[in-house]
Formats: sequence, structure tokens, C-alpha cells
Amino acid sequence: MTIRAITISGEVATGKSSLADAVIALLPGWKRVNTGQRFRDFSAARGMSIQQVSLLPDEVHRAFDTAQRELLEKETNVVVEGRLAGWLAHGLDDVLKVYCYAPLAVRAERYMRREQVDLARAEAEIEYRDSRDVEKYRRIYGVADYRAPEFYDLLVDTSKHTPAELAQQVVSALQQRYKLAQHK
Repeated sequence: MTIRAITISGEVATGKSSLADAVIALLPGWKRVNTGQRFRDFSAARGMSIQQVSLLPDEVHRAFDTAQRELLEKETNVVVEGRLAGWLAHGLDDVLKVYCYAPLAVRAERYMRREQVDLARAEAEIEYRDSRDVEKYRRIYGVADYRAPEFYDLLVDTSKHTPAELAQQVVSALQQRYKLAQHK
């Protein structure tokens, strides 16, 4: 079996986008799908602003996630980056599911630089968004925690390696899965 898609998931400021860019650089012909941008486009096409994502009805999230699942079921040579991407790919054996994590201190530093806020605000916003996401997915899908390791094939600590080094790990896992399938 060939892996036809890769998901890169993780909480706020874990380096999902940086890793997705680095993976794409190693996989000529593959394309990157940013679920954040897709969600903005999805909402705009329905006349909705995502400024207050938590206020959007659950039906909007379900409809978007259904579209994401369909993309994961059909597309080939695609890297899908987003918090819920790996969980949405559960049961798809031809999708390599990667989960990024990092300590809050590292994530807060990244968030602080990206959003131009102070450290206290960065930590507070990250913790708020993370807890809100877990609660939202529990309410919508009944999943205890989308971050649980059993939903993923590869867990990577983005605080210990560069995106390029982690991308090599992802591509190695992809190649290993391909070799195992060839021997079956």
C-alpha cells in the first residue's frame, strides 16, 4: 500500500505549518493544504466571518470537517496541515498521520513572535484556544481528546529538532510504510 496523503496535526504554535512546508520541500509533486485557509475560504463562501470561530454553529464545523474528510479520502500526494486533520483521517490506512507537540514555553515564544503579544498573553491565548478546541471536538464528535497518541502514526517534538530534521523523519516514516507494504 502506498501512502497517498500525510496529515500534520497539533495544538496552537506547535510548528505544524513549518513542518508542512519542510515536508513539501522533500516531496516533489506533492501539494500542501492549509486547513486554516480552507476554513476561512469555506466560511467566506457562506457569508460568515471566522473572527469568532468559537461562535460559529457546530453545523458549520461539521460541514467543513466532512469536506476535509472527503479530501483525505480522495486526494493523492497531499500534505494536509491542521489541528484536526489527523483525527479526521482515522481509519484511512493510506494516510500517514503526524502529530506535533512542544512544551507550552516553546509554543508561547513562537506565538509571541508571530502575534506580536507579550508572553503572558501568548500563554493565556494558547491555553484558552487549546482547551476550547478539546471541548469543541468533544461536544461535536464525542472524542475524548483528538490529541491522543492512538490517533497518530508519528509523534514529533518540534522543540527538539528543526523543521527540516523533522521533515526527514516524516519522509522516512513514509518510505518505511511503503517498504512494509511491498513485502506483504
